[in-house]
Amino acid sequence: MLDPTTAARLRRQLADLPPLYAALAAYLRPSAQAADRLGTRPTAAADAPLPVDLDVLDLIGPGGAVTVLETWRQALHEDMGLHWPDPWGHPDGRLLRAARGLHQHLTYIRLDWPAAGDCAREIHQLHAAATRHVAPADHPTVVGHHPDPARPGDSNPCGGRLELPHGAAAVRCARCRTEWGPLQWLQLRRRLQAAPTDAHRAA
Repeated sequence: MLDPTTAARLRRQLADLPPLYAALAAYLRPSAQAADRLGTRPTAAADAPLPVDLDVLDLIGPGGAVTVLETWRQALHEDMGLHWPDPWGHPDGRLLRAARGLHQHLTYIRLDWPAAGDCAREIHQLHAAATRHVAPADHPTVVGHHPDPARPGDSNPCGGRLELPHGAAAVRCARCRTEWGPLQWLQLRRRLQAAPTDAHRAA
């Protein structure tokens, strides 16, 4: 039996995996021939194909995402006494059918299937691996260190990293979680520039 949070995550990830899988092929490094098609002319030294991203190849090649989902779908159908169709067609279609086959029986998976936890765990790992390539998390930019006390009454500066998350307007201290909006950050930045020693205090 799966808890509601894990079941909801599994539902979302089964829907995400087909488009993620289709997008992964673009994250293999292009060969020299592909570069020529884009209008660049490879030199004689570049005639051999460039190396591919082996992590992506592991996901889209034999034993990768398609095999993982089809294996779980087959196990589910066998436990439910259902017919298991032989895999056929392009890997994109095979993965889509396997994901839909699992999604179709989510109620049984969530409430009655003894292997539900292992299935959800492995699909979560597969989803995370694909997402790392297709939609990598952008790391925040470190813009200084917090020169103020973390709590009122403290005499020592917090010293935590001041981070600007990707696409955000507010700066946040990684240690005490204090935030500064755009105008507050301008004022704090002036202070940091005027006191570089404080701004670079180790976290």
